[in-house]
Amino acid sequence: MKKVIILCICLCLYYNVSNAQDQEQKQEKNKTHFAVKIIQNSVAGFSPLFVGSFETNKNFDITFYSMFWTNTAFGNLESGSDQLLETGVGLGFKLMKGSLYLNPGVGFAHGKFFSTVGGTLVGEAIIPNTFMAYHDSIFDFEAYIAYYKSLRNREDISTRDLFLFWAAPGINVSDRVVLGGFFEELAFMGLEDDTIPEKNIQVYRFLGGSIKLKMDSGIAFRFSAGANLVTDVGASDEFYKVSAFIPF
Repeated sequence: MKKVIILCICLCLYYNVSNAQDQEQKQEKNKTHFAVKIIQNSVAGFSPLFVGSFETNKNFDITFYSMFWTNTAFGNLESGSDQLLETGVGLGFKLMKGSLYLNPGVGFAHGKFFSTVGGTLVGEAIIPNTFMAYHDSIFDFEAYIAYYKSLRNREDISTRDLFLFWAAPGINVSDRVVLGGFFEELAFMGLEDDTIPEKNIQVYRFLGGSIKLKMDSGIAFRFSAGANLVTDVGASDEFYKVSAFIPF
């Protein structure tokens, strides 16, 4: 009888240890994150963004992203093909007990948007960038800055760079709603086109209001609209921008 009892106890212990190991392995396997952000801009057009991260044992995550600039103005006007594509990696740091998130990274642009080359180029431009987010019970703030530096500097083609910055400061008026402002600017930099005397051209400079709706499962919807303060390319005096963040 004692042997039977000892055997049952051993089997129970083995089951508990094995189950705990399986749960731990599942948790380790689940230390990844992936999300899609759908963006519609009144000037830049429709841009789906894919973002993901791998948790590490350190105080940072390894992040990656891919963004498709599907507006045909950024590709081949005749066929609408060869859009600007971004791919990149970075490091995500959670600071201030998780309230502050910093994600510096570097990306590469692919296509033929940053030069007058006739065909698609892989690694046409390098994109140092940083995303920042701060969230607590009162404030909700997000910002992004990037500089697109052309890498194809040849004598037989002309190149251009691009500067992008946006910021969305807000206040939590409830658990579901954030009200605040919105600023975004996009500009061509270092133009080498001899037919254009200016080396820097402001595509737009948006300033307006923003509302963000926080849904279940981390889903967030933002609508921003207001005035276009400066444009050198004839963009409209008003703007809108819609984005939906959908994690999986």
